[in-house]
Amino acid sequence: MKLSHPIRAAFVLVCLCLLAACGGGKPVRRINPPALSIQQLAVQADGRWLIELRVQNFSTVPMRFDTLEAGLEIEGTNVGAVFLRPAIEIPGQSADIVEATLSPGRDAGTRLAEAARDGSVGYQLRGTIETGEPAKKFPLSQSSRLSPVPGRPNTYR
Repeated sequence: MKLSHPIRAAFVLVCLCLLAACGGGKPVRRINPPALSIQQLAVQADGRWLIELRVQNFSTVPMRFDTLEAGLEIEGTNVGAVFLRPAIEIPGQSADIVEATLSPGRDAGTRLAEAARDGSVGYQLRGTIETGEPAKKFPLSQSSRLSPVPGRPNTYR
């Protein structure tokens, strides 16, 4: 079956319109809960912990992170709270690092070192992440593990 020239032209035009409709328009705005995890934890000489936190924006739009608030547990033991007001904007599908200092009890550093002898240390962050743009408050519950960094005493990733 052979199509006439006007029908063939109309068919091609419809196909091009459908193709343009698939790729055109604005990108979809998806707001997904962000994540917070420990990138690195270093025990300082004075016993304080310098913690590098990775803030992950899983949304398709930029987000301004205003408040990060979380309790930190190491191997099931509460060692303190992290409270930051970073006021940073992170593009969609990207991450950035912020630093916090924590003054845990004296036993916390010892427990951390003892737990790390077995190879890795479990931790959990629980709290909230507040964004200013878009204005939202997200619950936070992140569990993971840290391992000692070779050649860097009292440092865990």
